[in-house]
Amino acid sequence: MLDLARTARALVVLAGLLACLAARGLDRDLDGLEDGLEDALLARFAPVVLLDPAEPALPGSTDWLLARSDLEPAPGPRPRVLAAAVLGVVSWPKPVEDPAARLHPRPAARRGSSDPADWIAYGHVYPADGGGVLLQYWFFYAFNDAYGVFDHEGDWEHVTVKLAADLAPVGAWYARHYDSHPGIWFPWTALVRDGEHPVVLAARGTHASYPSVAEVPDWERTCGTTWIPAAAAGGCGVWRTWASEAGGVVNVGERVAPRVPFIAWPGRWGATGRLGMDSRSEPPRGPAFQRAWCQGAARGGCE
Repeated sequence: MLDLARTARALVVLAGLLACLAARGLDRDLDGLEDGLEDALLARFAPVVLLDPAEPALPGSTDWLLARSDLEPAPGPRPRVLAAAVLGVVSWPKPVEDPAARLHPRPAARRGSSDPADWIAYGHVYPADGGGVLLQYWFFYAFNDAYGVFDHEGDWEHVTVKLAADLAPVGAWYARHYDSHPGIWFPWTALVRDGEHPVVLAARGTHASYPSVAEVPDWERTCGTTWIPAAAAGGCGVWRTWASEAGGVVNVGERVAPRVPFIAWPGRWGATGRLGMDSRSEPPRGPAFQRAWCQGAARGGCE
């Protein structure tokens, strides 16, 4: 009986070792970087996003919005979308995969989620041209609330951290409005950071990304400071994107080999464009269908 117990324990240990060996070197998104390394780097350099105290359109997640949206595959009826539906998006019928497909968020969803547990940052990691690694962090909002004229449903914003060949941080691009592929470059030494986490000021309503108050144009409003204790004391939302109290950072993989299936969906994350008009062209597509995706990638390192 004792020998049987020892044998069982040995088998459990062996199974654990085999699992570790199998995980080591695993590259599910086929970009040449181990999944474990990608995930570790995403967590290590994940940004702190500071939200304006009066932010009218808070972050959310794709599942959160899908549970509050209707889907229009193409011209025709809008079937209801449940959160679980995103898990099978790559196998949905062809009309739903059409780029003309779009979501119709219900009006109440435009406010985003007041629960930080619903806030997810979506990470994209790939080898950089000339060596090193690029870490993209995509932030999702159900609505872009910008003075009425430029309002639209669905809002994907991002920052990109560049690492050298030795994986030391070099700097980051902060995307904003039309300068978003990849954005404005700032050296690592010029950025305010919480440890190794760069601080991002998210503009009120538009969610454009700024590294400092001095960079914010007169027509934008952000949290008034990048010093996190003062930001929290002043009522700013402090989103530590990697933290357990938030939704964390989810590695999406590559479009041709997604680790999160929705990343391969080419449809639009909204239905209204400027002045709240129904539009098939203005609401954004997902990250993998934007110009910033694969920007600066090594040959064959990003799809």
